Amino acid sequence: MPKILVIQHAASEGPGTFEEEMKKAGLTWEIFMASDHAIFPSGTKLEEYNGFLILGGPMGVYEEKKHPWIQKEILIIKEMLRQKKPILSICLGAQLLAKAAGAQVTKGHQHEIGWLPIRLDDWFYKRNPLFFQIDPAKEHTVFQWHGDTFDIPVEGYRLAWNETYPNQAFCYQGNAIGLQFHVEMNEAMIKDWVSDEENRVKIMAAGGDPDKILSDIPKYLPTLQAMAHKIFYGFASLIRDNRRQAA
Repeated sequence: MPKILVIQHAASEGPGTFEEEMKKAGLTWEIFMASDHAIFPSGTKLEEYNGFLILGGPMGVYEEKKHPWIQKEILIIKEMLRQKKPILSICLGAQLLAKAAGAQVTKGHQHEIGWLPIRLDDWFYKRNPLFFQIDPAKEHTVFQWHGDTFDIPVEGYRLAWNETYPNQAFCYQGNAIGLQFHVEMNEAMIKDWVSDEENRVKIMAAGGDPDKILSDIPKYLPTLQAMAHKIFYGFASLIRDNRRQAA
């Protein structure tokens, strides 16, 4: 049975709805919690996995002095890229992937928090198995929580954008995907994040309304989870195809 390594960076930022998607796809997984004292899997241990899911976190890629493990993880992601196995990365995970692929990651000009729109690139989405089932003709409302941004790696291509941050998703090497937005969210995670008092202050400072974010859950979460299903279905297909080719 194919096995995924899930790299988690914060207790509150787990796989969310992807846990159910992994079960549906017949995948097994192991969660690795990144920290200064953790020993990242590498070499033959890393080769045991058929794909990689890299989650979000509140830290910045450029905060290596505060979080020394960031440099270690970037090296491990480079090793993942050399193995050419499928990678799906979210928010901080996407920024780490971009950095490992040679792109710049910087502080953004403003925070994006809450339910916000994105659009797909009209041509490139058709080339990507994670996005080809998603309608490119309309705007999609996704869940955002970030203040940093990334450039698209050389030899990569953009998959999604919006007016605030033009780089919302990218593909590198054909099977390494970075999403700035959070498709993995479930209702419990959203309520947990938004109900935190410090986070409520951040939301209001970014011009958002915490109560509106919560009241909009029934409106936007079902379509977000439908998008998550389509994206993860494509990711699982990449994992199975890659595994067959390696056999």
